[in-house]
Amino acid sequence: MRKGLKIFLLVMSITVVTLIISIFVVYKYNVYKANKRAEEIIIGDNNNINEDDLEKMQQEEIKYDDIIGTLTIPDILLENAPIRESTELSTLNEAIGHFTSTDIYAGNVGLASHNYGDSGDFFRNLKNIKIGSEIFYQTNYGTKRYIVTVKEIIDETDFSYLQKTEDNRITLITCVNNHPTKRLCVQGVENYDNMNYGQ
Repeated sequence: MRKGLKIFLLVMSITVVTLIISIFVVYKYNVYKANKRAEEIIIGDNNNINEDDLEKMQQEEIKYDDIIGTLTIPDILLENAPIRESTELSTLNEAIGHFTSTDIYAGNVGLASHNYGDSGDFFRNLKNIKIGSEIFYQTNYGTKRYIVTVKEIIDETDFSYLQKTEDNRITLITCVNNHPTKRLCVQGVENYDNMNYGQ
């Protein structure tokens, strides 16, 4: 009986290890595929828009809950998630929300989303993002690629990462599970020359 128990435990251990390895390989393969699809995203301002037009477009009135673009982050398997103008709860239940006090395209673009729940949890895997990961922000004005340079836990009242900046960057904010007064803040700077920050 003792020998049978040892064999059973050995078989179960091998099964569990095989299952864990399989899940890891499948996840990494899905991340690889998402990054390959992201390579097809065309980066840059729309060709039909000159600098003056772009400035006028950014000053146009964007109405509450308008769709302003999509967000793709291959390393956390987020693809073409819709972004709407507002961070009201009703908006965040359906889309990523844009902080209305931040820039729409050039400058510091601030976005928020849930990370758990039945709907609107687009940032559920944001905690897994790494420094050097790519973020793609697609709008009617064009598409920008950012490289993650900051990943920090901040206080819920800390809005310093959403302030205006001289450079183009994107700031993503979500709740921290089991810490209601904290937020996860991820920030990326625009990648102009295809430099690779690595992971």
